[in-house]
Amino acid sequence: MEFLYFAGDDRFGALGVSLKDDSCHPHQTGPLPRLSALNAIDDTIVRLLAQDKLDDRLIRLVKLGASMGGTRPKALIQHGGAHWVLKFREPDESLDTPLIEHATMTLARHCGIRTASTQALALRKGHAVAVQRFDRYRDGRVHSLCAGVVLRACNQDPSYGALALWLRRKGNAAQGQADQDRRELFKRMVFNILIDNNDDHEKNHVVQMDDTGCYRLSPAFDVRPTGQALGFQLMQVGSHGAEATMVNALSEHRLFGLTQDQAEQAIEQVSQCVDGWKAHFKSYGVSDRDIDFLAAQIDRPFLRDQRRH
Repeated sequence: MEFLYFAGDDRFGALGVSLKDDSCHPHQTGPLPRLSALNAIDDTIVRLLAQDKLDDRLIRLVKLGASMGGTRPKALIQHGGAHWVLKFREPDESLDTPLIEHATMTLARHCGIRTASTQALALRKGHAVAVQRFDRYRDGRVHSLCAGVVLRACNQDPSYGALALWLRRKGNAAQGQADQDRRELFKRMVFNILIDNNDDHEKNHVVQMDDTGCYRLSPAFDVRPTGQALGFQLMQVGSHGAEATMVNALSEHRLFGLTQDQAEQAIEQVSQCVDGWKAHFKSYGVSDRDIDFLAAQIDRPFLRDQRRH
C-alpha cells in the first residue's frame, strides 16, 4: 500500500490511493514537466545512469517516470493539454531507437492498425519519442488492464488466441465492436511477426473498460523491431506455440472470428504494407545506417519470404 501511495497519482491505470476515506487526496508530486524541459530531462537521465550525484531539482524531472514500468528510460510530461510518456535511448545505444519506434508506429497505422499517437522529438543527439497516454483523458482516468492480468485471472497462458476469446466474452458486442477488436488483434500479431517485434509479451497488450462495463483493445503501443531475429514471439501465436510464421498465425484463425480467406486477406494486406518498410522509415528520417542494421533481421529470408509469399 505504501508503494501504491508514494508512486503517486500519475502511474498507469485508473486506481488512485488516498489517505482520506471521504475524498481522494493522493500523494502530491507536483505538476508534470513540460516539453520545454526535454533536453534537461535527457541530460538528467544520462547523468543518472552514469551514477552522477543529482540535486533535487534535476531528480524532480525524472522521478515521475519511475512508475511507468519497462526497461527504457522514461519520463512523464504534459503537452498540448494531454499526458505523454517520453522514451529515451540508452546513452551507449548506437541505434536511434526512439525514432525507429515512431517510424514503426506510423507504419502500423498505414497497415490499418490502431496505435497510440507518437511524436519524434529531436535532442542534441538523436531523438526521444513521445507516446500519448491512452489511460488518461483531460483530467480523467480510464480503467486499463494488461493482457497478463486478464489471462491469469481466467487461468490462461499468454497467447493471442486466448486474448481473442477473452475479448469475445468481455468485449462490447454492440455494433460488432468485440469482433472488430479480435480481427484487429490478429493484424497486430501478423505485424509484430513481420516487422520482427519479439517484445510482444502480455504486458504490451492492454484492454480498457468502456462506459458500458465492457472491454476493448487499447491502441497498440511499444511496437518496433527488436533486432534479435529470434524466430518466435513472446506471446503464443497458434497451434505451433510461439513460432513466428504465417502458417502458425493461420492455424487458429477461428479464435479471431475470421474465416481462412479473411485471415489470408488480412495477412496479405499487412505483408504488402510491411514490404515497404525501408522507404517508410527513410521518409521519417531514420538513417541509412540504422535501416541497414534492421534490414539484416526484417529482410532476412525467414521473414522476407513469408511476407512475399
